[in-house]
Amino acid sequence: MPNLRTVIQETHRTLEASGIPDARLEAEVMVMDVMRMPRQAIFAEQESQVSPQQEEQLAAIVTRRLTREPLAYILNYREFYGVNLLVNTDVLIPRPETETMVEHALFMALMGMESRELVIADVGTGTGAIAVNLAIHLPAARIYASDAYDATLDVAAYNVRMHNVADRVTLLKGDLLEPLPEPVDVIVANLPYLPTDRIPTLQPEIQWEPVAALDGGTDGLDHIRRLLSQAATAHGVEGGARLKPHGVILLEMDPEQFSEARSLASAAFPDAEITVEPDLAGMDRVLSVSLAAGDC
Repeated sequence: MPNLRTVIQETHRTLEASGIPDARLEAEVMVMDVMRMPRQAIFAEQESQVSPQQEEQLAAIVTRRLTREPLAYILNYREFYGVNLLVNTDVLIPRPETETMVEHALFMALMGMESRELVIADVGTGTGAIAVNLAIHLPAARIYASDAYDATLDVAAYNVRMHNVADRVTLLKGDLLEPLPEPVDVIVANLPYLPTDRIPTLQPEIQWEPVAALDGGTDGLDHIRRLLSQAATAHGVEGGARLKPHGVILLEMDPEQFSEARSLASAAFPDAEITVEPDLAGMDRVLSVSLAAGDC
């Protein structure tokens, strides 16, 4: 029977020869899954033998991956901000750059917000990745997580229950901010922001993901426009606006979209402070819109 070192090397070579991105890392993740080992163990136990049954399981994973099916869909999970989340083809696979949204929301909640019991809306929640992490790190917060699709909300519901935050995360079905039952302190939204005509040109893995979670219209900003419009409207929620007077909106988008998005945010909230936050790669990623008293 081959040992772990040999199996990882062979898997790496097979993936690399087929042009799979991050082939070494993916080989390690595949082996970790089949061997039921944490990352540190596969390095500490390089001489451990891999059984024929485990080799067969690994081969099945590799075969699917060579079709360019995303590894997260094959394994049915993705790690995001330190927690594992269920994923399937009903949801967008959480990206590392979206962790910037979580980081900035936590920073503002812990340092800059006045309310002790924050009310947060995660709009277009998908897997629930943002909502779950905010609930874990902000135990006093109440979070609404909304999406437009039942199948997507089923995935979010599973992740909310798996991480024991169902008492503080309320799932809502509807269009963007419309289902919110009360004004909130913070809106976080990773909405579809790819221009329609760009999607077919992207890597094969992205073609497996739900189009509705990717397509942001001609310039990628359709959903962001509508969210800003809904947020600026002081109607539709009983008692007034969807944002509290010192509310904050955090929007993820493509670095090329910030100029237009700044203009949209300024038009919706003329007195707001608008800033841009970079992701871990140093690329502009999150538009922050902080309202002054009286905007809502």
